[in-house]
Amino acid sequence: MQNVFLLIEHANKVIYDYFGVASSFDILICRGTWEMEVQVVARKEGSNLSLPAGAKLVGITDYRLREIVIRFDAAKFGHYLHELIHSIISKSLPHQLREGLAWYFTYKLTEKHRYAMAWPPYWVEELYVNPVRRLAKMVGGNDNDDDFLKDLATGKATIEYALLPEDIADLFLPEELFYAKKRYGK
Repeated sequence: MQNVFLLIEHANKVIYDYFGVASSFDILICRGTWEMEVQVVARKEGSNLSLPAGAKLVGITDYRLREIVIRFDAAKFGHYLHELIHSIISKSLPHQLREGLAWYFTYKLTEKHRYAMAWPPYWVEELYVNPVRRLAKMVGGNDNDDDFLKDLATGKATIEYALLPEDIADLFLPEELFYAKKRYGK
């Protein structure tokens, strides 16, 4: 457990150094798959938590309860970092944009330490991360400067998303419309 506390402390420090804010969410540590499944089921009732069927989760962030639930038997530093980034992203942003931004910044903050990286399923890359990468290029994000995206993520900036290419603009749609559009096409 001491190692887990050190990982969480270090991840929060990395986030604070990069974004200027730290997480205030509670963190629940699970020992394995069964405990994680129990926590997920308990949080789905009355929650906005949406999970793909059969998802093998290492961590989840519940915005309503302001909690992070994570499996220490499977989590690497990148998983802790990813969930803590979720907790500082503005809750006013749609789920798919929060997910894309959280993965984008997780990659960004662990790119020099690939062994610490958490890897999402391929469909997360396609649906969320690739459009955020394109947005980053459009708004001037580069290796050293993601100030606008940081401000967008933390609720300090807005963007006229209707003027953006469709795949990027879709990230700003209400969650139900985003997934319906992806499921049934244009």
